[in-house]
Amino acid sequence: MSEQEEHIKGFLNSSTYDQLSANQQKHAQNILTRFNKYMTEEHQLDDTAWTPQAVQQVMVGQFIADPALTNSFGIAVAPVLKAYQKFLENKQLGAIEKAIDEQRPVMNKCQKAHQTLAELNGEVASGPKKQTGNHEAPQKDQSVKESVSEELKQPTAPVKLIPAGKMKQEITRIKKEVATAPEFKEKDLSIADQQYLVAEFLQLMYQECHQGINQWRFADLQLVLGMMMPLDPNITKLEILNIVPTAQALFDYLKRTDQIDMDQYRVALKSIAHMQTSQNMLASMERRQRTTQLMLSYIQSQGVDTDNVNKTEKWMDAHQSQVATFMRSILSPWGEYERQQLHKRQQATRQPVPVEKDRQLLRKKRVPQGIKFSKKRRKKRKK
Repeated sequence: MSEQEEHIKGFLNSSTYDQLSANQQKHAQNILTRFNKYMTEEHQLDDTAWTPQAVQQVMVGQFIADPALTNSFGIAVAPVLKAYQKFLENKQLGAIEKAIDEQRPVMNKCQKAHQTLAELNGEVASGPKKQTGNHEAPQKDQSVKESVSEELKQPTAPVKLIPAGKMKQEITRIKKEVATAPEFKEKDLSIADQQYLVAEFLQLMYQECHQGINQWRFADLQLVLGMMMPLDPNITKLEILNIVPTAQALFDYLKRTDQIDMDQYRVALKSIAHMQTSQNMLASMERRQRTTQLMLSYIQSQGVDTDNVNKTEKWMDAHQSQVATFMRSILSPWGEYERQQLHKRQQATRQPVPVEKDRQLLRKKRVPQGIKFSKKRRKKRKK
C-alpha cells in the first residue's frame, strides 16, 4: 500500500471523516483517490505537499470533466478535500481552503459541461467544428481530452505504440549500454542481474502497458515495478530487493543520455519514491505468498481493513469480479507459468499415496545397520 493510500485509509477511519455528511462520506474515497492521482501525475505532489495553485488547477481539469461523475459527487468534492487536508494538517490549510472555495463555482461549471476549464475557454480543441451558416456550436469529441496542466506534458489519449521490432532493438541496445554506464557501477547486483531487471522492466512496460521509453505513466510504472516484477517466476529475492535501485539507475542513465525528458524523469522517480519498504517485505516471501500479499494490498486500497478476516471475506464475496480482474492484470505476463504450475498440482493429486505396508516394505529393503559389527564379533570368536 502506498503512503497516500495509507493516508486515505486513516482518514476514512478518523473523527474528521465522521463529521462529513452521508453524501460526502459516500464519495470521499473516490474523490481522494482521483484527486491524488491527478495531483501526482500533473504536479508531482503527494497529498502532504498540496499547494493552493495546484489544487485549483486539478479541480478544473480532467478530475471533474468525466461525464460519468454525478452531481452528488461534485457537491461533495470541496468539503471532502478540505476535511482531508485538515486531517493531514497541511501547513497551508487556510490558503488551500480559500483556494478550494474560490474555485468551487468554476469547477461546478466544468462538471455540468463535462469539460476542463481549458476546453470551456476554447484553449483546447474539443472536436472538429462544423462550418455552417447557423454558427453551430463546436461538436464535442469524447474520445480525446487533453489535460489542463502543461507541466507534465502527458496526453490522456493513448500514445502511439512503437513497432515490436524497434522496441526489441531498443531493449537490446540499452542492455549493452548498461554494462558500461556509470549509474550501474558498484551496486549490490551483478551487471548481468541488472541487465535482466532492466530488460524485464522495459519489456513489461511495452507488452502489458503499450508504452515505450519516454511514454511511461505513473500508475503503469507502479503496476509493473511494484506488482508484476516481484511475481516474475525467475526473479531472485536479491533482485527483488534491488528493483528500486536498478530502476533509479536506469532512470538516471536515460535522463543523462537525453532518452527521456525532465517531465518523464520526474514521473519515473515519483513511481519508486515509497516502494522500497514493500519490496523488502515481498522479497522475504515465497512467490505464492507475494501473490496473496499483493491481493491484500489491493483490497486495503479499496478501504477494507484486511486485519478483520470476516470483513475482508465479505468484501471479496461482494467484489469477486473486481478482485479477479486485478489478479489477472498482475499475473498476465506469467500466465503460461501459472498454467504449468496448476497442471503439476493437479497431477500430484492424482498420484496414489503409498500405504503403510508399502512404506514398511521399503524400509525392509534397506541394508540393516549393525551387520558389520556382528561380523567383527564372529571373527573375534574364531580367534
